Amino acid sequence: MNFFEIIFLFFSFLGLLMSGFFFIKKKGDNIANKLLGVYLLLFSYNIISNCFYWSELMYTKTYIHLFYTVYFPWVSYGPLFYLYIRRVIKGKSLTYINALHFIPFLFILIGRWPLYILNADNKLSVVTNGSWSDFGYTPKYLSWIIVIQLLIYGIATILLFKKNNTILNTNKKIWLKVFIGSFFGYWIAFVSYFILLSLDLITTQNDYFIGYIIIFFIGFVTYFGVMQPDVFNGLPMQKVLPFIKYQKTGLPHSRSLELKEQLALLMIEEKPYLENDLKLISLAKHLNLPRHHMSQVINEHFHLSFFDYINQYRINDAKTLLLQKNKDLNINQIAYSVGFNNRVSFYKAFKKFEQCAPTDFISAHS
Repeated sequence: MNFFEIIFLFFSFLGLLMSGFFFIKKKGDNIANKLLGVYLLLFSYNIISNCFYWSELMYTKTYIHLFYTVYFPWVSYGPLFYLYIRRVIKGKSLTYINALHFIPFLFILIGRWPLYILNADNKLSVVTNGSWSDFGYTPKYLSWIIVIQLLIYGIATILLFKKNNTILNTNKKIWLKVFIGSFFGYWIAFVSYFILLSLDLITTQNDYFIGYIIIFFIGFVTYFGVMQPDVFNGLPMQKVLPFIKYQKTGLPHSRSLELKEQLALLMIEEKPYLENDLKLISLAKHLNLPRHHMSQVINEHFHLSFFDYINQYRINDAKTLLLQKNKDLNINQIAYSVGFNNRVSFYKAFKKFEQCAPTDFISAHS
C-alpha cells in the first residue's frame, strides 16, 4: 500500500471507532445516534474495501471475499441518510415498514449469492479469469441505478427539510444543512467516478476522489463527536462553536441579553402564550422588535425554537391545571385554555416536554 492508501485506512479505522462511539452513546437521541453510527460504519467499510482494491490485496486468497461487497454500503447510504434526517427533524421511530428501504440490499445479496458462497480458492479463480459474472445476477447498469437511488433519497430529504424548516431551531438547521451538504458532495463524487469510468478516463488519482470526500466526512463527524460532543447531546451549535453567531442581524450581544430579561418578564406578567394564534411576529411586536431579532433572542438564550419556547409555558400552565383537586375543566378544555388550537398539538407537546401523556401525568401525581 502507498502513503495515500495508508491515510485512507487510518480514517476508515477512525470511522469504525466513531461508529462504535455512537452505538454506545447514552446522551442525545439514541436512535439517531445509532443510525449515524451505521452510516459511518458503512462509509468506513467502503474505504477499507477500496484500499484493498487499489493495492490489489483484494485479489489474494485472504481478502477475495471482499469482492463485490462494496455495493452493500452503496445501496444503504440513501435510506440511512433519509431515516437519520427524518429522525432528527420529526423524531419518528423506526418500524418494520422501514425495512422496505433496504430491499435493494437484499436484492444484491440474493442475486449474487452463488458468488458470495464460493470458497476462497474458487472465488479467486473465477474473479481472476473474469467469469465471476456467471455466478448469480445483478442488472447491467446497477451502478447507475444506485446513482439515481441516491439522488431520489437526497431530493426526498431536501423536501422533508424544507417542509419542516420553520419548526427547527438554529442548532438543528445548521447541523442538518452541513450533513445534507456532505451527502450531496459524496453523490457528486460518486457520479463523477462513473462518468470517468464510462469514458475510460479513470485513473488511480481519480479513484481516490471519492475517498477524499468520505474521509472528509469521517473527519468532520469525528471532530464534532470527540472534540465537540455537545453537538450530538442536544446543545445548541452556538454553544458548541462560538464562531457561529447571528453576525448579520445588527443586534449587539449586550442588547440581546437585555431583551432576554424583558421577554422572560413579558411571558410571566402578560402571558402572551395564552393567545392560540400567537406567531413570532406577534410576540416580537410586544417588545417592538423586528421578527428576526426576536428569533435570535429565543434561539441564542433559550436554545429553543419559537414553538417550543411558547409551548413550554403552555405545558407548565397545563400541569398546574391538571393537578388542581377541584378542577372544572377536562383535559381538552385545559388544552384550549392554555393556548393550544387542538387536542393533538397539546398531547404532542405534552409528551415532548414530560415524556408522558396528560392522563399518565395525572395518575403519577395522584
